[in-house]
Amino acid sequence: MIRVVVGGATGRMGGVVCNMIHSSDDLELVGAVAAPFESTIGSEIYPGVIVMTPDKIPELLKNADVYVDLTAPQAAAETVPTIPKNGVAVVLGTTAVPQAAQDKLAENVSKYGTSAIVTSNFAIGVNVFWIIAEQMAKMLKDYDIEIIESHHSAKRDSPSGTAAETVKRIQKVTGIENVVYGRSGVTEGRGREIGVHSIRAGDLVGDHTVMFAGNMESLSLTHTAVSRDVLARGCLACIRWISGKKDGKVHNMKEVLGL
Repeated sequence: MIRVVVGGATGRMGGVVCNMIHSSDDLELVGAVAAPFESTIGSEIYPGVIVMTPDKIPELLKNADVYVDLTAPQAAAETVPTIPKNGVAVVLGTTAVPQAAQDKLAENVSKYGTSAIVTSNFAIGVNVFWIIAEQMAKMLKDYDIEIIESHHSAKRDSPSGTAAETVKRIQKVTGIENVVYGRSGVTEGRGREIGVHSIRAGDLVGDHTVMFAGNMESLSLTHTAVSRDVLARGCLACIRWISGKKDGKVHNMKEVLGL
């Protein structure tokens, strides 16, 4: 049985992940953590599992194999780098975590001989989406590129981590340096750039589109998540894959999926 502690356990994504862990035959939820201001603190969400504040994480990790972070960027930045010293593997799914915190995580994973997975999206389809977007960018080098992403109205980071990763990958294969986030007012035509646009509305789970336009035509690649279940399933795959690894390395979703 793989024992798991989830940070952000009562959030939109965290709640789905906790439910799946609780319903699984090979995973056990041994700790649930939420921000101190959450009304769920102190409540029992499953038999024997009480929602606790972040200061209780070291105590919870004494009986855990994997810590999953699905919180917010700053909360993750403060917590995640400290996890490896407890001998526990890390799955970091929180997006927009400062690079300094990610670097510290990598340093401590190596120092304490644990392992981690860092990904901006758990969905299998998104990871294939990235690979295909790279291939399209290589073949359509003279085309204009626009990225449009849509998420629920409560999402804190913009653009999404998935969109940011898409930009990074396209930049790598095209050499485009300029990124424009939204446009307003009078524009004088575009240069060699990648345009990024964010929509925040309702309870949208997550849509991402890359558009290539030129030569009197356009081609678009779109991934749509219709349920958070697809993300939660990917998260559980990460938990199973990373549990027991002690290689001192930070891994990614591509490795988990064997892509």
